[in-house]
Amino acid sequence: MVKSSKIEAQDVENQQLAESAEDDNKYDVIRVNNFSKTYNRNCQTVRAVQGVSFGLDYGECFALLGVNGAGKSTTFKSLTRDIVPTTGEITIQGFDVQKKFTSARKLIGYCP
Repeated sequence: MVKSSKIEAQDVENQQLAESAEDDNKYDVIRVNNFSKTYNRNCQTVRAVQGVSFGLDYGECFALLGVNGAGKSTTFKSLTRDIVPTTGEITIQGFDVQKKFTSARKLIGYCP
């Protein structure tokens, strides 16, 4: 019974992925909304990224440009759940990266 329900749950998730991929106009494929990340170092709060928001459509190639320490790597690492945002929301095809990463990861390619 347990295996059957797991298979059914996976089938439902796969169907949701297919349906969401068909509805490109519903939301951006990748959406970052008010993303911020702070670290505590040597008893001080260091802000790596503050209030970044952007959206990407299907098929877009995307890069971040900036000086050293601008938060480029932190922002990209948040898309792959290597870093947990302090604030903000990150979604890939509607899947919250922090809550539904397995589903979101199937939809992107990332080359650091």
